[in-house]
Amino acid sequence: MNNLNRTLKSGLKFSIVISAIILVIILFFTTDSRTWNALLTLKWNYVLYILILNFLSWIFAAIRYKILIKGLEGVNIKLTEALQIHLAYYFASSITPTSAGGEPLEIYLLSKKNIKVGQATALSLFRYVINSLTFAISSPIVIYFYSYLFPQQIIKRLVQYSALLFFLIVVGFIFALYKPRPIIRFIAYILLKLRKLPFLSKIHPYQILRVVNNNVKDFHSTLWLFIKDKKLTMFGFFFFNLLSWFTYFLIAPVLMMSFHLKVNIISVVLVQIPIFFLMFYVPTPGGSGVIEILLSLAFAPFVPKYILGIYIILWRTFTHYVTLLAGAFDFIYVLGIKNWE
Repeated sequence: MNNLNRTLKSGLKFSIVISAIILVIILFFTTDSRTWNALLTLKWNYVLYILILNFLSWIFAAIRYKILIKGLEGVNIKLTEALQIHLAYYFASSITPTSAGGEPLEIYLLSKKNIKVGQATALSLFRYVINSLTFAISSPIVIYFYSYLFPQQIIKRLVQYSALLFFLIVVGFIFALYKPRPIIRFIAYILLKLRKLPFLSKIHPYQILRVVNNNVKDFHSTLWLFIKDKKLTMFGFFFFNLLSWFTYFLIAPVLMMSFHLKVNIISVVLVQIPIFFLMFYVPTPGGSGVIEILLSLAFAPFVPKYILGIYIILWRTFTHYVTLLAGAFDFIYVLGIKNWE
């Protein structure tokens, strides 16, 4: 637990420091006397609309979880518990490189709700693949039909490389779906090689093999269950996943309106799709530093230069840091106070 706490604290500190440095640089190149006048005339009542949109994106994400979990026979969770999983996942993802900490925590929390580890792993992978697939398909379409929104070639190139990486992930997903035995042998081989680690040294090799075999079988059967027999569940998950992202993407144009800007809402929503597809593969915690730079490029055609820096700060605060703070409190409550019982 001490190692976990140190990892989380260092990840959070790194994320905030990198974002702060990048935002200071952006402010340095974009701020002039007009910036503060724009800030003084900001329509602060729009902040309420932004917070409502952010909260709605949480709720839709929680409903998405609830629908997915209900697809398992004899398993159900409350909407509040689904929301806790979402916020804790967001927090862990945001303070670990490449969002690597989100899935293990998600699997752990699901497993504490009478869901087998193999099933929880399948649910987590299913959520990741569907979510990523939505962006992997829509990003090239947006760039092709709305290329004028992306005058910078760097975004187009990065989307191409991200699509290639996602294709390799999908290949691995399909392989795991049809060939579970090699996955069992590979995981067992790795764990047996790591038996010098304290938490594995006292476990008999046959017990390790039995646990791996059972978990991978649960994982495999759960994937096939959803693909073959739970098409309505998949549709419900996909629908609320879209709603969650759409309400989140609406925050940017509403924030622009608060600066008295004329906004093409559809264009501002569309320009964010490839940017967030890239965020799946950014190595820094929570995409810190990178997302500020990319969104500065993406929002530049819609926001005057003298507002751009302060706009990015407000957008990042109302979207990322508000959710990160809520996730931090939720993380402490779920794993500390409540202990997720």
